[in-house]
Amino acid sequence: MDEWQTKDIFEAAWVYSQNIPLLRLDPDTRYFWFVFQNQHLCEQLSQDYWQQNANGNIKQFVNSLKTLKDLVFSKNEG
Repeated sequence: MDEWQTKDIFEAAWVYSQNIPLLRLDPDTRYFWFVFQNQHLCEQLSQDYWQQNANGNIKQFVNSLKTLKDLVFSKNEG
């Protein structure tokens, strides 16, 4: 499968802000895994993020973070 996942919402928001499709949220006890399409590209974006080399639109990042939080909280209510 060509999937990549993370539990870190900030890392996930960075990846999502780069127009990588979010496939689903997978629950795991108290947290969710954010599962994205395109493992190779996501791994590169993750590396850039953790090495503090990520460049992008901060407004798009913030919007992505809000969207992911909304998804998590809507799943927790069910």
